[in-house]
Amino acid sequence: MFHSYRISDFLKNSGVFNPNESASGTLFHINRLEEMPPLPEHIITPHKHHFYELFLVESGEAIQAVDYQEYKLQENTFFFISQGQLHFWAKTNRENIRGYRLMFTEDFFQMNQMNNQFLFELIHLDNIYQNPFIALSSEKNKLIYTYFDLLFQEYNRDNCYQKALQSLLFLLLAEIHRLYNSVSPTDTSKHQAVIFKQFILLLETHFSEKWSASDFAQALHISPRHLNRIVQNMTNQNLTHVIRNRIVLEAKRLLTFTDLTVNQISNNLSFEDSAYFARYFRKVMGLSPTDFKKNMSEKYR
Repeated sequence: MFHSYRISDFLKNSGVFNPNESASGTLFHINRLEEMPPLPEHIITPHKHHFYELFLVESGEAIQAVDYQEYKLQENTFFFISQGQLHFWAKTNRENIRGYRLMFTEDFFQMNQMNNQFLFELIHLDNIYQNPFIALSSEKNKLIYTYFDLLFQEYNRDNCYQKALQSLLFLLLAEIHRLYNSVSPTDTSKHQAVIFKQFILLLETHFSEKWSASDFAQALHISPRHLNRIVQNMTNQNLTHVIRNRIVLEAKRLLTFTDLTVNQISNNLSFEDSAYFARYFRKVMGLSPTDFKKNMSEKYR
């Protein structure tokens, strides 16, 4: 329904040499924000990614809209966009923004990785309930700046080593993980983080099939009560609310950015009929799907 792009889609016709091109496409890329080329004409916004995108803004301002939240990126901020999130640049001034944009795939990170669950443990990268925006102190968080610098330098070497990039990326993500834990400490275990990430992956695959809480728990081989406790630890919401909100988020996306009718959206999301869908939507959003579509179309379209 929505276009989902790979890293290589953003580099087409840009003349960028990529030392990490493989049969499956580009796996890693980093560039300076001030040198970032205009968005290629074939890229349609809003869109999704098949990769993780991290921004380090050293100076300047921009506004990124991600699933109905607008984030102001300004001096000394770190920001990331997860796989599957619908987003676009709401406002940016390419003349004054400086910093880095880093893109990498899960496959790139996992290659030759002894701990293949470490990326699962970094729940902030895939948890839409986590704040994707953090203000940095150049002194307190200087390692994050250092790792971005080193990744950029290594990537642009004539004899760039993929293993060096992977090692530096691991160190960067570990430092970001520490930063998030210091800002929002939790008592969640690594095991719970992994289960939550597995739940999120299942939710993205099956939310439109109206899976129940029990269906997700069964697929994860745990009890609904255990899964609910983990989800509450991660999101401060119960399992049923998280499932419901994911369904409503997709409805909001379809109402805002497509020309599908309410009846068609109801069918796409496996509702019995459009009347039930309208009641379901109104209960969460406080207005009808038709009124929501009118309001959002005036704002975003």
